[in-house]
Amino acid sequence: MTSTELTTGAPPGPTLPTEQQSELFQRDPFGYVRRMRDEYGTIFTLELGALGNEGLTEVDNNGKWVFLSRPHQLRTMYGVDEGVASGAAANQVFFGTDEASVGYIDGRSHRRRRGQIIPALTSRRDYVGLVAEVVDRCVAEWPRGEEIALFPRLQRITSEIIVEIVCGNFREDDRRELAALLPGTENAELGPEGAATAERAIKNLVADRLDGHLAKSDRAGDDDMLATLLRHAADGDESLTDEVVRDEVFSLLYTGFATTANTLSWVFAEVLAHPAVHEQLLGELDDRFRRRPLRRDDFAELKCTEATILETLRLHPVSALNGVRMVNAELEIDGHTIQPGTILVHCAYLLQRSDEVFDQPETFLPRRFLNTRIDPYELGSFGGGSRTCVGRNYAKEEMRVILALVLSSVRMTRSSGVPNAEQQGLFMAPADGTRCVVTDP
Repeated sequence: MTSTELTTGAPPGPTLPTEQQSELFQRDPFGYVRRMRDEYGTIFTLELGALGNEGLTEVDNNGKWVFLSRPHQLRTMYGVDEGVASGAAANQVFFGTDEASVGYIDGRSHRRRRGQIIPALTSRRDYVGLVAEVVDRCVAEWPRGEEIALFPRLQRITSEIIVEIVCGNFREDDRRELAALLPGTENAELGPEGAATAERAIKNLVADRLDGHLAKSDRAGDDDMLATLLRHAADGDESLTDEVVRDEVFSLLYTGFATTANTLSWVFAEVLAHPAVHEQLLGELDDRFRRRPLRRDDFAELKCTEATILETLRLHPVSALNGVRMVNAELEIDGHTIQPGTILVHCAYLLQRSDEVFDQPETFLPRRFLNTRIDPYELGSFGGGSRTCVGRNYAKEEMRVILALVLSSVRMTRSSGVPNAEQQGLFMAPADGTRCVVTDP
């Protein structure tokens, strides 16, 4: 396409008022974007304002959100310089905040903060013992022989695990309180006010415990994530003020518990709806994971388990907005000139259910990810470019361990198929909470 064939302004989209488009999107994000794709194509514009966050941030956007659903579009979005498209500014609008934690900063500061966080979540530690202890204790309390909802129980597991990783040197009662508060930040029944109340309580508790935490960690002989951040601050990183550390801790706690529990709920819903996949997983696991202790290496070669999680991430991204960028200078994508102030959206839901990208895209087929190199512009549930989720590798490892341990510990059956998606807070989860019956093996 030549420059004379370029359209000016945003790609096509509905002409409904912003308030109506926002209501339709928030009521059924996946259904709405699917209808828009069918009507307008693989790149379209929605007028969503600031997603209800008007007045909560100083970042100005023009209200246009351009949804991208093909790999070549994402290569452009993620390939341009931060001066052309800013992840920090877009996230500030998306989440309604002017915070300065890792998701809301750009450039060298962002890269430095990622370098402080990622090693503490991944390469330096083996969290398998911690995960096994929490899973064993929680699963032992699940009722046997009656139908239960897995989703809140998985939230409890992931809450307790992430609290131990991020704030493990807090007193036991503080850790219990944090783990009990976290599910309130992602619960449709409590609504936005309940989520905001839980968030304030968590941030207040963390802020009240900052003083003396490094000394306590020194006495313990081990740093949790909070101590890691405080140590960087003590070593001269002036960007890590107490407020930023508090906000960084909350972000790690929230994303570390919510997205993992949501995805695991979908994993179990899909596995229990597909007996052949269930049997294949049990065959791969055999009885190895009933013994204790276990180490990270024990889970390294679970290829079917890994493929099952990847296929679930493909079919069930936790949001219709898996990566966002604020356009700061005119940008061409697929023949359209995108104007400054527009927010670009990586829509993994549309991308990963496209028959142009995957064969049989609506079918749950974990085998598609066996011995296959993954193109990050085709499977990108954790975002893309230089701003992929800092906990991506940790989350995939945690999910692999939890799935293996739960399937090895109990028998699970489900009488219905895969449920519809329902928004819990920011993220989408199974509408029925993945109801199933648990019995002893």
